[in-house]
Amino acid sequence: MKIRTAATAGALTAGIAVIGVLGSGVASAATPLVEPEFGRIGLSLSNAETAALAASPIPDAISDIVPGSQRWIDLAPGSALTVAPDGKLSAPDRVVIGEAAAHPGGYVDVYLADPNHPVNGGFIVQTYQHWN
Repeated sequence: MKIRTAATAGALTAGIAVIGVLGSGVASAATPLVEPEFGRIGLSLSNAETAALAASPIPDAISDIVPGSQRWIDLAPGSALTVAPDGKLSAPDRVVIGEAAAHPGGYVDVYLADPNHPVNGGFIVQTYQHWN
């Protein structure tokens, strides 16, 4: 578990660096999110950064490292994506992120969480869609 968590942290850090490079032509609006009370850290991405993340190999890399049972996705109200009765999402992470980017002002918050913290339910990577 510790190796997987370290690998996830490395992938997320690499992803953040890639987003920074891809978004360097655009005013960067990535906002660090530090929530020790929830045992997690992350970034709130702008619409442009969210689109860059969706177009990058990062979501697939994280999916390869972190099993679906340890990734949490919170769909925004009005999402066209569906969750099956068993709780599994009908689309890969890149589609979830791309759906947020496709909405005007849409963005995602992505967290790296301590799976042992009681509020995280064993999830390591948490992605939240947002749009108006």
